[in-house]
Amino acid sequence: MTVLEQLREKNPDLRLYSVTDPAFAPYGQILPLPETEALSAALQRTPIPQSGNCYTASDPALEALDVVARVGASAFGGMPMQAGYCNGRGFMLNAEEYHKCSELNYSTTGAVLLLALPSDVHDRSLDAADVVGFYLPPETMIEVYPRVLHFAPCRVQPDGFNCLVVLERGTNAPLPSVRPDAPGEEGLLWMRNKWLLCHPDSPQAKNGAFVGIYGNNLTLQI
Repeated sequence: MTVLEQLREKNPDLRLYSVTDPAFAPYGQILPLPETEALSAALQRTPIPQSGNCYTASDPALEALDVVARVGASAFGGMPMQAGYCNGRGFMLNAEEYHKCSELNYSTTGAVLLLALPSDVHDRSLDAADVVGFYLPPETMIEVYPRVLHFAPCRVQPDGFNCLVVLERGTNAPLPSVRPDAPGEEGLLWMRNKWLLCHPDSPQAKNGAFVGIYGNNLTLQI
C-alpha cells in the first residue's frame, strides 16, 4: 500500500490527492529539477523539532545552492527571493495563509499540504470542508500559485517532515502593527505579504489573528 493509500484509509473524511494528480492543477504545478542531490542533502541538515513546527525564512546554505537560485529566478522572474524551511511534526489545519507571490516547496520526507482556493473564501470566511489535502512525495519540487491558501505542512510519518520554502524576499517578516479588526483584506494582513485566516481553536487565534475558518479543525491521522 502506498503512502497516499494509507493516508486515504486513515482519513476517509478528507479529500486527499497527490500533487501529481490533475486535481492539483488549480492550486499549483510540479517544477522539474535538473538534479536534487545537493538540495536534498542541505535540507536534511535542517533540524526537525521534537514537537510542533519551526520556520526559518532565510537559510544561507539553501540560498547558496545553484538549483535553488535557478528555479527561484525562473519562478519569480528575477525578483529578490529567500529560501528557508518549515520543519516539524504538525498534523492540524489551524490556519490558512496566502501570499501575492508563488511559493516553492520541496521535501525529502514527504508531507501533506492542506490547500484551498481563493474562490473558497466568502466574506473572509473559509469552510474547513473546502480544504483539500495534497500529498507532496519526497524530492518533488512544486509551485503553489499566488493567493492559494496554505499553511505549515502535515507530517506523514512519526519522525516529522522537512519542507523547503522559497518566497519573494521579505515575505513573512514582521509588520510594525497589525489590525485584525480592520475591514476587508486589511484585517487579514498578519505579516509582510502574508494574509491569514485562522480556526477559533488554533494557537493563532489565541495570538489575536483573524478568525475566519469554521467547521472542524482538520487533523491528519497517520
